[in-house]
Amino acid sequence: MTPLEAAASVVLLEFQQSYGLGFVAPNGRIVTCFHVVADEQEITAHLSDGRVLPVKAVCALDTRRDLAVLDVGLLDAAPVRAAGPKFADEGEPVFVFGMVAGEGRTRWVDAKLTSVQVVGASLTVYSLEGEVPADASGGPLIGSDGAALGVVVTVANGEEGVVTLSVPWRYVEPLLRQNQELPLSVLSSDARRPPKREVPEHPLSLLEGAAVSGLEATSELLGDAIRIGAPAYNEGDVAKCYAVYADTARRLIDTRDDCPGVQTALRAGLARAAALGDVDHQAWAMRDAFDGLLIVIEKYLRAHLGAGRKPGKPTLLN
Repeated sequence: MTPLEAAASVVLLEFQQSYGLGFVAPNGRIVTCFHVVADEQEITAHLSDGRVLPVKAVCALDTRRDLAVLDVGLLDAAPVRAAGPKFADEGEPVFVFGMVAGEGRTRWVDAKLTSVQVVGASLTVYSLEGEVPADASGGPLIGSDGAALGVVVTVANGEEGVVTLSVPWRYVEPLLRQNQELPLSVLSSDARRPPKREVPEHPLSLLEGAAVSGLEATSELLGDAIRIGAPAYNEGDVAKCYAVYADTARRLIDTRDDCPGVQTALRAGLARAAALGDVDHQAWAMRDAFDGLLIVIEKYLRAHLGAGRKPGKPTLLN
């Protein structure tokens, strides 16, 4: 794929008072940076083939990694060719896109992927070097083989001016599997705030009459779910995290008739999650339900089996 071919996937996003960039993903959705579309109440997508389409909904958000996926009800636009989950190599030549002021079109420039930086356990970014346009945020980072390596992010950094990074494709892929239809109001800057933790504080009486073996099995199964769901969340696959938590809750509700308090608490957790607007908040709601149960189960077992029991230490979500 040449720069010209890759340019067919680039989308010019028109807002009420400005413009930004995005690009068509393999599933026909538009990928961009969250900060590019933050607080925008009306977005129009200008495709390279001349079509102009309103953005109908938000399919997925990952504000920690500055990503957003938008829906224009389109599946036949020219998409990027996606790279795999493997990180790109340092020193690889790449090209990025920027806007041409006043002309309603984009241009591409050569750049270089200078380093792969591990920011934390849940984020690795690419550092780019070259005359990258300051308005390149939201556009695709195209590698030497023509595949999309990630999403470009330009960041103002005081004395250094504009620093250009890219969020690797491995963080985009899980978002493309989400099929949410969220209103544009979720693009409010408030969406950057993490969901409020509401871990329930259960009384020991919740577990009165429960079988000790059932509580121990419940605690083990909840811990197993967290050990699967937490890494998925940290890798950006929030939908998988929520699915693991919700499936585990339903399984315990169906099988743990010897622990009616557990069933009650998990039903409440599922109900709270179902009432929330997006999968990120739903995952946290189920984690809250799990943590509340793990805490009260530990207290109950310590009270009934003696102080020698070692307290559990569930894996953190992030």
